[in-house]
Amino acid sequence: MSSPPKVACQNCVHFRSRPYEAKFEGCYLEKNMPSKQKLLCLDEQQLPGNHVKINLRGDCPDHSARAKKPSLWRRLLAIGA
Repeated sequence: MSSPPKVACQNCVHFRSRPYEAKFEGCYLEKNMPSKQKLLCLDEQQLPGNHVKINLRGDCPDHSARAKKPSLWRRLLAIGA
């Protein structure tokens, strides 16, 4: 029986880090958040879940990998440069 692969929070869709993505660093999956807001204008008041506790053993059940960023060359071609 093989164990599931270890996952890193920084590679998850639900993880947001400061200062660019969120005010507080953590897991922004709704079921892991102690405080969440319905209105988009109140997004700053949300409190994320503690990603260290959630992924303590590296086996987060809610991990969803982020989409891989295209290369710089492909991004430049996409904008027509």
